[in-house]
Amino acid sequence: MVDGLFYFLIWVSVFFFALISGILTYSSIKYRRKSPDQPAASNVTHNTTLEVVWTLIPTNIVFVVFAWGWKGSLEQSVAPANALQYRITAQQWNWSIYHPGSFSPSAEMWVPVNTPVKITMDSKDVLHAFFVPAFRVKRDVLPGRYQIVWFEATKIGTYDLFCAEYCGQDHSRMLSKVHVVSQEDYDAMPWDEHPDDPIEWGRVLYRVRCFSCHSDDGSPRIGPTFKGVWGSQEEVTDENGQTITVTVDRDYVRESLYEPQKKIVKGFETAKVGLMTTFSRAEIPDEPEGECELDAIIEFLKSLNN
Repeated sequence: MVDGLFYFLIWVSVFFFALISGILTYSSIKYRRKSPDQPAASNVTHNTTLEVVWTLIPTNIVFVVFAWGWKGSLEQSVAPANALQYRITAQQWNWSIYHPGSFSPSAEMWVPVNTPVKITMDSKDVLHAFFVPAFRVKRDVLPGRYQIVWFEATKIGTYDLFCAEYCGQDHSRMLSKVHVVSQEDYDAMPWDEHPDDPIEWGRVLYRVRCFSCHSDDGSPRIGPTFKGVWGSQEEVTDENGQTITVTVDRDYVRESLYEPQKKIVKGFETAKVGLMTTFSRAEIPDEPEGECELDAIIEFLKSLNN
């Protein structure tokens, strides 16, 4: 329906552009003044029939466009009762996607083909926009308000998910993928899979959770780089405004994930103004030790010391 209305508007515009331009060009040539004393070609000042026709035809076209768009808008606003329920939280600059029955978010989305999907969305910080061009869906994601969008993907494949609203410095990095798979592949819950190698698992989590604000190559971003940070001594400002020195160990990493405002690395105090992401233990579990996301992140940090 979206494509149909779009192409209808295109071809109506092309038709009237050609018609009006053609009449204008023909009249300019045929009735042009050939000499300074040439009399007017006509004394007619108006034509009621013509004026009525060129008023009624565009008006009727506008009504058709309105009805067509209204019907499509209603269908996009009301999800089918049997739609799968997803939840997405947007933040600078990534998407946290919760699949049905899953309490841990993933950075990419998997949906079964030919199945309606309903997504309830909110934002942790600023205005974002959920946009999947291939599915013809776009919806603003607002802080303090739930937004609904739904679609039904009809072709297996991988499609781009963008943020379509400028949301800050790394807006262009706020990318993800929507994987449309068979029901059999969907039932295998691919969003819950992770690499067996803890370093590679940590790298995946870094790309999902930390990449927007922390580099792994030594360059500063919103927050300090992760390269060479494990085991180092860092000057930080604590919650009382005092400057202290801490060792980057497991306890410090855990605290930085769950309570990032308690100790802020010197030189990055501006990150205190609403930019630090606070994770819950549902998002990044910290136990059992050696088999959880927290330990995978730590193994990844250790690998950056090499």
